[in-house]
Amino acid sequence: MKSFRLLFVDADPLSNYVLNEYEEILFLNDTPEKKVTLPKTEKEGDLYEGTQIHNRTVWLPKPFVFSVKQDANHPNASHALSTARAVCLYDNAGEHFLPGGESTGSKATSHLAISQALFFVFDPTQHPDIRKRCEGMTDDPQMHDHGWTHRQDQILNEVGNRIRRSTGLSQNKRDPRPLIVVVTKYDAWMGLIGGKTLKSSHILKEHREGLHSLNLEKLKAISDQIRKLFLKYTPEIVSSADSISSNVIYIPVSALGHSPEIGEKSGFLGVRPKNIHPMWVEIPMIYALSQTASHLIPLSKAKLPTEE
Repeated sequence: MKSFRLLFVDADPLSNYVLNEYEEILFLNDTPEKKVTLPKTEKEGDLYEGTQIHNRTVWLPKPFVFSVKQDANHPNASHALSTARAVCLYDNAGEHFLPGGESTGSKATSHLAISQALFFVFDPTQHPDIRKRCEGMTDDPQMHDHGWTHRQDQILNEVGNRIRRSTGLSQNKRDPRPLIVVVTKYDAWMGLIGGKTLKSSHILKEHREGLHSLNLEKLKAISDQIRKLFLKYTPEIVSSADSISSNVIYIPVSALGHSPEIGEKSGFLGVRPKNIHPMWVEIPMIYALSQTASHLIPLSKAKLPTEE
C-alpha cells in the first residue's frame, strides 16, 4: 500500500486462517520476548481437503486467496475494478516432490499446470559446500551443529518432471513462466556476496504521485550475482532451474533478519518476535505481480546508486 497504492487483503479469511495464525504468532504476539516456532509445512492436514471425484476421495490443497486492487488514492483509481485481481497461492512441502511421491489419491501439485508464476524456496544452510564457505562469517546454528543436508536439486528436478507431464511440454523446450528462486536465510550467508543489508529502497524508486516502480535492471543484477555464486558452490541448482524455465530469477530474502536461537531445554530452534526484522520478503511477490499483472507494478530500468 505504501509503495504502490495497492490494497492486498484476505479474500477468504477462512481459507487463510492458518497463515493468519502464523502472522499473529510472529507479529502480533503479546509476549514478544519469548521464543516461538512455526510448524513445518506438511503433506496433509489442515492445508488439504478431501473432494469426491468419480466416487474416489482426492486430496486437494487449499489455496491462500487474496484480493489485490488499486486504492482510492491511486492515480488510476477510476479503473480499480477492471484492474483488480485475485491471487491464489499454494504452499507445498518439499516431500510432495520426492520421486514417486505423487499418487492418484493426491493432487497436491496439480496447480503447477495452470499457475502463472512458480516460487521455489532454496535454503543455502542445507547445502554442505555453502555451510563450509560460511565458516567464520555467521553464528547461525543452522550453519553449524543444527545444520543438515538435503538434496534440494532433486525436488526441483521433480517439479520440472511434473510440469512436463501436466502441460505436455516436450523435453527440449523450457517453460516460459517465471521461476522465482527465493534464496532464504540471507542473513546467514550474505557474507558470500558482500554482506550488505537488503533494503527495499535498493530496487524501489518513487517516480510519480507517491508511486514507486520496481527497478528490474537492479534486481536482475543481484540475481546474476547469486547465480554466479551458485554456479561455483551449488551448480546443480542452477542446472535444474535452467532446465525448467527460460525465465529464472534468484531473489535473496531473510524472513527473520537474524539467526534463530537454540532452546535451553528443548534444543529446538526458535525466534523472539521482538527481534524479527525481515529483509526483502515482499520482493518475490512484487516481482511475480510485475510479471503477471504488469498494470499493478510499474517497472523501471534506470540504474539506482548502491546504498549501504
